[in-house]
Amino acid sequence: MSVASELTRLSAAKADLKRAINAKGGMLVNERLSEYASAVDALLPEDFGNRIRFIDYDGTVLKTMFIAEGESAEPPTPPEHPGMVFQGWNCEYSNISGHRDIGAIYTTESGAAEFDVRMEIPTGLTVTFYPYIESGTLHIDWGNGSSDDITATGRQSVSFTYADYGTYTIKMKISDGGSWYIPDYFCQGSSGNYYLIAARIAGIRQMSNYAFQYKYGLRTITMDRTLQSMGEQIFYECRSLVAIVFPDSLTSIGRYSMQYCYGLSRIVFPDSITIIPEQVCYNCHVLDGVTFPEGISEIHPYAFHGCYSINYVNFPSSLRSIRSYAFCVNYALREVRLPEGLEWLEDRVFQDCYAMEKVNLPESLTRVNGYIFHHCRNLRHINIPSSWTSIPNGLCYCCYSLESIEIPENITYIGDEAFYECYRLTEVKLHADITTIRSGAFRYCRAMRDYYCYRETPPTLSSSNVFNDIPGSCIIWVPKSTDRTILTAYKTASNWSNYANYMKEMEE
Repeated sequence: MSVASELTRLSAAKADLKRAINAKGGMLVNERLSEYASAVDALLPEDFGNRIRFIDYDGTVLKTMFIAEGESAEPPTPPEHPGMVFQGWNCEYSNISGHRDIGAIYTTESGAAEFDVRMEIPTGLTVTFYPYIESGTLHIDWGNGSSDDITATGRQSVSFTYADYGTYTIKMKISDGGSWYIPDYFCQGSSGNYYLIAARIAGIRQMSNYAFQYKYGLRTITMDRTLQSMGEQIFYECRSLVAIVFPDSLTSIGRYSMQYCYGLSRIVFPDSITIIPEQVCYNCHVLDGVTFPEGISEIHPYAFHGCYSINYVNFPSSLRSIRSYAFCVNYALREVRLPEGLEWLEDRVFQDCYAMEKVNLPESLTRVNGYIFHHCRNLRHINIPSSWTSIPNGLCYCCYSLESIEIPENITYIGDEAFYECYRLTEVKLHADITTIRSGAFRYCRAMRDYYCYRETPPTLSSSNVFNDIPGSCIIWVPKSTDRTILTAYKTASNWSNYANYMKEMEE
């Protein structure tokens, strides 16, 4: 048995165990076991091929397998859930490129949009919804024998009060040939924010802004293949929401959709969208990782800012840009593999990713803004593509663990604070093409032993603090000349003169 097949078998066994425990109303209580399982799920051994995971609507991993590039995955038997009908998977699983998460899509057996509400307060529970009816009659079954039929068009207000304790399933279904959608603030008028515990969206093409915001008790959500668009802040601060699988009918997701969903641990994007919107998962503290499907070309600002628990990110080959702060404050993220074809990294994309140890920048990357790896204090390895002619401001600012850096020979410009407080750097070679070194570029590099300057004419230093806090034993090596004219030029050049006592001629 191969290692890959054994990993697939063990993953399936783990998923079966979890389903059996959940079916009996139990839960895994051994925290170390939970942590171990999460760690195993995060492993991406390149020797085993691409990791493919099939994931249920509640975040349960149904199957994990490893396949070679371009091969097809074998999906598991679709799970069965009472009142739900399996529609398919939200991503293609044939001819797969790269790692992939594939989510299960469901509609309701009733064909209605369903909302589970729990009444647990002695004063009764009044629920209010604001459906938008475009045509037809909307039938509402309140789950206790009562019902209403709404024939008016436009935004409507419908309410019902539950007097008895219990959990009720509300069903909303439009008459044949009619249509309705979920407008702004769809369920914001009810008493309390904890009553809604589950939603199964069916037969609706659109969910508009703020539809379920502040529904603190909402734990699960399914969306069927009728849904085409989602507005902004749909699930804003739904603190109990554990997972989201988006259907492959969806063409757009609004900004801030899952912002402050503190309990969200798993998200599965479809291969029908091309843009990851701004702040989509901002401050989702327990989200453990994300795999982007092929077709995603842009990740917008702050998309996963403050996702402390993300320990892996899998980017598709279609990705072209990652915008400002997109993965900032991802404390657990250890390594990123940026795809060839990526063209733009905007400001501070990976700032404060404390666990990050290694990153490889592709040659296709031609537009890079400042402070990309600001305060990645465990970063030990980073390459600088040979296609670059300049090193941007603050590229490795406060990367305390960076041990070496190779600057390509075609670099002409080193930006402000590019290697500021890189405490473990011991040697830097400044090639002859470098003409400008900006303020604080190597400031506080306290372990530095040698700077090798190969340019015969001293590069322009924009400030006298470029090499500030240089160790007393450090040597700035300059080209050797018969009459020491090059050494003299360096010692007397503007801002270089501050470091004259550290300069020596290179040996032949």
